[in-house]
Amino acid sequence: MNFKKIIWIFFLAFIVLDIFLIYSYTQQNDYVDATTNTVNGNEASSILKSIHNDQITTGKISQAKGAGYYIASVDDDYLRDKADQLNFVSWAYNNHRLTVTFATMVKLGTNPQKTMKALLNKENQVINGKDYRYAASLSSKNTLVYTQLVHGKPVYSSAGQIRFTVKNGYVTGYTQGYLSKVQTLREKKETISQQRALVWLYQYNKLPSNSTIEWSDLGYTKLLAVNNSTIYIPTWNFYIKNNASGNYYYRRINAFTGTVMEED
Repeated sequence: MNFKKIIWIFFLAFIVLDIFLIYSYTQQNDYVDATTNTVNGNEASSILKSIHNDQITTGKISQAKGAGYYIASVDDDYLRDKADQLNFVSWAYNNHRLTVTFATMVKLGTNPQKTMKALLNKENQVINGKDYRYAASLSSKNTLVYTQLVHGKPVYSSAGQIRFTVKNGYVTGYTQGYLSKVQTLREKKETISQQRALVWLYQYNKLPSNSTIEWSDLGYTKLLAVNNSTIYIPTWNFYIKNNASGNYYYRRINAFTGTVMEED
């Protein structure tokens, strides 16, 4: 048999296998969603009272459901291939992340958000900067974080974020990840509410007593990697402070099934 023909057969076999694995995984998640994660209104109300009695501060929690997709992004070298369009910078590339240092630091001035918006709009300074939005909850005095938006939701993974380094009021550079060639794997699907995610977090014993939920948001995070592609799903992301110890915790809930997900 022709050697090139054998290679093509193996290549097509791997593609078929990947599609089957992704389909099987999403079907399994649908089964879990339909058979295990059900809480009626009375149970939810009782659990919310228990949360309050355990001195857990939640703030306002929404009961509204949302929607999202299973999506896939190719693990390619998109940023490296685009980096030559950048001017007045030096850059390095490693593990699908682009690290950039500005030749002249950018002064934030009296209106940092306006300055950053203008910077993100410059294609010769930031690749696809318009695809990101500011994430105040992830940012600090020395780091400004911008998350890539996919189907209107932020990516809570460094693979889809820009982290700008700030020193003495000046932006010195950034590290960027970007989800390229994003594809939807299935039709839009309903997600659980913020309240339902909180209830499951508590029932899984992932919400310590005497704690405060600093923030929570619905966004895309990594589910699994399959042959040079990464699958992302909508997750409820909670940032929690243990008031007794002062420690902070990051927790994720699968917004389709309500199951707890491990750290990305």
